[in-house]
Amino acid sequence: MKMITSRQHKLLRILLQQREYSTLFCLAERLGVSKKTIQRDLNIINEYLSESNIHVDTKAGAGVLLVAGSTTDLLQLEQQINGETDEADGVMGHTRRIKIASWLLSETPKETSINKLSERYFISNASIVNDLRIIEDWITPLGLQLIRSQSGTRIKGNENNVRQAMAALINGLMNHQDPGTVNHSRLDQGSYKGLVQYFGVDDVAFVQVLLQEMEQELSYPLGEPYYINIFTHILIMMHRRTRGNLLSNPDHVAAQPPEDSAFIVANKMVEKIEQHIHLSLPEDEVWFIYQYIISSGVLVVENQSHSLLHTELLSDQARDITLRLVTRFSQLINIDLVSDTQLYEGLVVHIRPLINRLHYKIVIRNPLLDDIKNEIADVYQLTRIAVENIFITNAQQSVSDDEVGYLAVHFQAAIERQITHKRVLLVCSTGVGTSHLLKSRILRAFPDWEIVAAVPSDSLPSVSQQLAPDLVISTVHVPEIETPVVYVTAFLNDADLQRVTDKLITEKLHQACDAYAVIRS
Repeated sequence: MKMITSRQHKLLRILLQQREYSTLFCLAERLGVSKKTIQRDLNIINEYLSESNIHVDTKAGAGVLLVAGSTTDLLQLEQQINGETDEADGVMGHTRRIKIASWLLSETPKETSINKLSERYFISNASIVNDLRIIEDWITPLGLQLIRSQSGTRIKGNENNVRQAMAALINGLMNHQDPGTVNHSRLDQGSYKGLVQYFGVDDVAFVQVLLQEMEQELSYPLGEPYYINIFTHILIMMHRRTRGNLLSNPDHVAAQPPEDSAFIVANKMVEKIEQHIHLSLPEDEVWFIYQYIISSGVLVVENQSHSLLHTELLSDQARDITLRLVTRFSQLINIDLVSDTQLYEGLVVHIRPLINRLHYKIVIRNPLLDDIKNEIADVYQLTRIAVENIFITNAQQSVSDDEVGYLAVHFQAAIERQITHKRVLLVCSTGVGTSHLLKSRILRAFPDWEIVAAVPSDSLPSVSQQLAPDLVISTVHVPEIETPVVYVTAFLNDADLQRVTDKLITEKLHQACDAYAVIRS
């Protein structure tokens, strides 16, 4: 079963009490968060409920309501939710499980007992056994095992998988949207508070300086999600070393050190960490940090000279995959994006570290993933298809939803750039009069468009054939032609603008998704 946060747990309890549809605004007001946060939480709650006969139903204009196959299903869920309360301090059961999982991961490979966990969290042995079953379901897909034996209970797995699981738990507890007036270096307020709560102020402050010096030596900054990712993993490494729990990775020690600046920087970082924690680190920790450096995306500054980008950030493999990815996506939507230099350059810088993340099995979290799936659903689905087509030939792990989300944003921007330069033919009842108002408002909404002519409807077929416009915008019914036609009012209101955009982008994307769905079926 998917683990949910305390806020999502509270939202689920609110929904259980509702007998009518509630708007996102009302739910956001009750929980003190944004409507987008509520929408993300509802998506996660639906996943949480996926194995039950209950789901969150959405009705346009009314809001959301918890719907079940029967009243019995709702009562059983309510009993389950109400039973997930830690009697000692009111902490919900799912939050307790997160704490137990985090503690077990932190102590790996050390063993503990059911009795010790029961005493630590003030609940019965039976409740601990139930918690461990749920934790086992969560860690198994991450390449970890929950070992139960006469000597005790522990988590078994390699060091990388243990750290990935710890990072997933910590990131899940961070409220990245948490508002705050203090800017703690490159960390947002929510991430700062979450890391300080887990690791302490001193270690967080040390890693902030460590990464600042790293970026200075590399001469390029990391993108924000990659910065937080390496930040969290270094803290986890320090935490596990000070507790004497590091697992070795002899494969790296035997390998030949690469001759590049990133490995030299990683070596210096390990030396500084050793001085900070007053303990030596295994040699493979240099490789660990090196992998995270070369798997991190670069923060590309707009209008920055491309000559400033280090050539080692790119590769022939990254260029080849980028070109094939853009070509495949262009084929899916029947729009040529291959000549879009901005798209290519944005993707190629992203693809190189993506290849490394796949190779080293490094997971990156995309905090905007739910928004991306909601706001640009068609582009996301088509990006997923293109990615599967291109990366299917690589003997690597599959590309995660988080990674696809980052790529989809690049494609969405490229598609929107496609509508900035269009040749438009206007059609009005007389060819003049209201056409002047329509032309003015179209150019105000789309300043880079060219109005090639304004004609009456009976002249459309011949003029359209002669001028070959990209789009026809008409206030009256026109005969069928090959050029796309959008019907609007002379005043071009918001609904009209939405129809224009839908005709140029949304309709084409829907057609592409539908066509591919038919092919796959």
